[in-house]
Amino acid sequence: MSVIRPMPKTESTMTQHQPVILTAAEIQDIEARAHAMRAAAMADALRALGRGTVNLVLKLSARFARPRTA
Repeated sequence: MSVIRPMPKTESTMTQHQPVILTAAEIQDIEARAHAMRAAAMADALRALGRGTVNLVLKLSARFARPRTA
């Protein structure tokens, strides 16, 4: 049975509590990508909403456009 030993704490080992230092250009790049992702998600949501609305209108019009049987 092997023993799992923790990694030694050295200056080169990064922990989850150490912040990553980013440059202003990197931050702006991250913000630009986030903006593009939000725009794409919003476009998909609005497209789906429009598609659902059109389908609902078509179903309702088809329901009332049919001739009634005796």
